[in-house]
Order: sequence, then structure tokens, then C-alpha cells
Amino acid sequence: MNPTQFLAELKRRNVYKVGIAYAVIAWLLIQAGSILFPTFEAPAWVMKVFVTVVAAGFPIALIIAWAFEMTRKG
Repeated sequence: MNPTQFLAELKRRNVYKVGIAYAVIAWLLIQAGSILFPTFEAPAWVMKVFVTVVAAGFPIALIIAWAFEMTRKG
């Protein structure tokens, strides 16, 4: 497959939009976690696990966006 065609297919399937939305929401959740976890006296490893789970979810979200094309029509 031609790289130009591949990038066009990513755009057509809204993978870029999903990636950007996931990154923004993940960043907000991590910021909120960094504020709230110490408030509730959570151990340090909780934040590490939280960031790891959020980071592991990124490629999963991209794969789902690729497999299930999200459009206004469904």
C-alpha cells in the first residue's frame, strides 16, 4: 500500500480525530489524577498504574477507530 493512500485512509476513518481526542482526554485525566490521588493518600504506585493503563489504551483506541469507522450515520 502506498503511504499516501494509507494516510488518506487514516483520515477517512477518523483515526486522527480519535487519537487527538484520546490524547487530550488522557492528559486531563492524568492531571486530575495527579491532583486527586495525593488528596486521598493513594500510594505512589497507583499513579504509575493509572498512567500505564491510560497509555496502553491509546493503541487500543486507534485500532477500534480503524476497525469501526465512526460516522454520523453510524
